[in-house]
Amino acid sequence: MRKFETGKNAGGTHATRRHVRRGSAAAAALLACLIAPAPSAAANPIVEPVAADPSIVRASDGAYYMYTTGDDWGDGQGLRGMSVFTSFDLTDWKFVDDVFSEIPGWHPADNYVWAPHVIESDSGYSLYYALPGGANPCIGLATAPGPAGPWTDLGRPVFCAEDVGVQGTIDPFVWDDGTTKTMFVGNFKGVYAIPLNAEGTAPAGEPVRVADERFEGPHVEYRDGYYYLFLSSGHCCNGADTAYRVLVGRSESLTGPYVDRKGDDLDGGGGALILAGSDPWAGPGHNTVVTDDAGDDWIVYHAIPRDNLQLPSGAQRREGMIDRIVWANGWPEIGDGSPSSTRPAVPRTDLPVRVSLTADTSTKLPASGGVIEATLLVEAPDDAPYTGQVWAGAVRPNGEEGEPVLDPIDVDLAAGETLEERIAFTVSDGAANGTYGLYAFAGTHGGEIVEFGAVTARKSDGLSDVGEPVDVMTLRVRETAR
Repeated sequence: MRKFETGKNAGGTHATRRHVRRGSAAAAALLACLIAPAPSAAANPIVEPVAADPSIVRASDGAYYMYTTGDDWGDGQGLRGMSVFTSFDLTDWKFVDDVFSEIPGWHPADNYVWAPHVIESDSGYSLYYALPGGANPCIGLATAPGPAGPWTDLGRPVFCAEDVGVQGTIDPFVWDDGTTKTMFVGNFKGVYAIPLNAEGTAPAGEPVRVADERFEGPHVEYRDGYYYLFLSSGHCCNGADTAYRVLVGRSESLTGPYVDRKGDDLDGGGGALILAGSDPWAGPGHNTVVTDDAGDDWIVYHAIPRDNLQLPSGAQRREGMIDRIVWANGWPEIGDGSPSSTRPAVPRTDLPVRVSLTADTSTKLPASGGVIEATLLVEAPDDAPYTGQVWAGAVRPNGEEGEPVLDPIDVDLAAGETLEERIAFTVSDGAANGTYGLYAFAGTHGGEIVEFGAVTARKSDGLSDVGEPVDVMTLRVRETAR
């Protein structure tokens, strides 16, 4: 067993770092203890404080990007124009930016931007979104050369309700088969499939109704000869009484008819229920589906924690969630049908190194602040070594970076070796209320990041002042082997 040099961290303490190679019985037993907490590091929620109506794409560099509805997080930044997050493993996510730093000129003032859906093409990324507008809601479009932007708005609607002769034209989902584009839209006034032109910038055919007035938030998957239409039903944002839930139907044709297991049409009362609320979680819904590197499908959606229903702004707290889909007899199933019921299963992604953070103390802080302690694990794959750097930092509720938690250290792990450290950060009583993020990164400091782990902590809500800096953060280390 090799020993890292003793060094000094940003908080002024010294640290002795050790790592373990798998192989011996003792090492295997030790590693079982070290690796066991990993699922809780990726436990739901995967995004706080809010990640409503998620859409996910995977970029060419292997990173995932999530796009969510605009909301006022109550962090002093006001109403956000849709938000972008990134992840390498689908469980640890980091805020990147808002889609719009300035509201496009054709948008009505003070109007929320809802339900983004992003697709990739040879020319870049297209982000479709909903702009509610009373009886004439519209679908907008922004494009970018990369998944993080910068985004350029089309400058006009793709269409509005009056243009296509149907009501409730929000919650866009675009099916692009490489030849044609079809947009699904719907918000409790029927769900419709609408052909688009080749550029995806205007309607190019008559709407086809595929589901009735109970539904919104369409998402389509294709598997083994069937199109599967995922829909959400019920009020999304009614506090503890929210009955939002996910139902599904399937069809051999993209434009239906979609039927459930009993053969009942989704446009006539049908729908197979696959996800509904539980004691801890209310209103799971408006989902997307993503496939990991092992070929497993995962449903990503929002849900409301019953013990913390609202954001400081008064908006519904809809946190990002993930669960595994199991396909049984041609139908998707999600654990016992409730949020987070497929834990401890987590997605499997091919990465050069695995980084995880597990909270060792409560992540709910009172107004007086406190200390968040976490265990950092850096794990080389079983079949390859990892050489690079590891470092850690924190992010304040307004998105600004705090003091370093762990300065960059060089690591040289043989295949199957694991490095463990305990890190901690302190949030003072005068620091802003809201959600703090603790992040540990692997890669080259100041250059490429190849993986990161995350822990979020929530200081009691209600204060909008975000100018107070986080206290200097201290590092603690636990010996992992002798």
